[in-house]
Amino acid sequence: MQLKKEKIKKRIENAAREDFLEYGFTKTSMRNIAKKAKISTSNIYNYFKNKDYLFYSLIDPVYNKIKNLLLNLFDTEENLGENEFFKQISDVFAHPVGEIIKENAKELIIIMDRSEGTKYENFKEKLVETIESHFTDSIVHEMKAIDNDLNHKFVMHIIANNLLEGLLELAKHYKNEKWVDSNIELLIKYHIKGISGLFN
Repeated sequence: MQLKKEKIKKRIENAAREDFLEYGFTKTSMRNIAKKAKISTSNIYNYFKNKDYLFYSLIDPVYNKIKNLLLNLFDTEENLGENEFFKQISDVFAHPVGEIIKENAKELIIIMDRSEGTKYENFKEKLVETIESHFTDSIVHEMKAIDNDLNHKFVMHIIANNLLEGLLELAKHYKNEKWVDSNIELLIKYHIKGISGLFN
């Protein structure tokens, strides 16, 4: 009996994931999820008390992964120093991000692009701000000559946004694990070379 319940719960989660991905949170209905999961609408509430609860049960874990990744990333950079950090960028950034994409590509897209009407609706913008702020603090102050702080800050915003959009594109076009690893490495190299060009 417990095994059957777990299978039904998994069907609900799979159906919900697909609907949140296709329609976004606000346009997804519990009725349609139940239909897709091949159970009655009333039965779905035996597993998830409402749409919000179902949404967060799927999306909170990927939010926590991203939050922990950033905390670990910034701590590692501080402990290693800029030069050593960039030498180990594959291990400290590319690999962990790749794991999130491989394990949670759909949830990543949902939290970034399909979460309007939830506590995560501005998550992507806040993430860009966090990365931008970090780039500004750790990179701009290293530059030998800064003509205009505001201009450089805006460039950091563009770089942060491009990096995040690049990672999101990898999630949207996911093919297989090897493909993800290879493309993340290229994306990171591209950004490192672009940022290093600011110092020349």
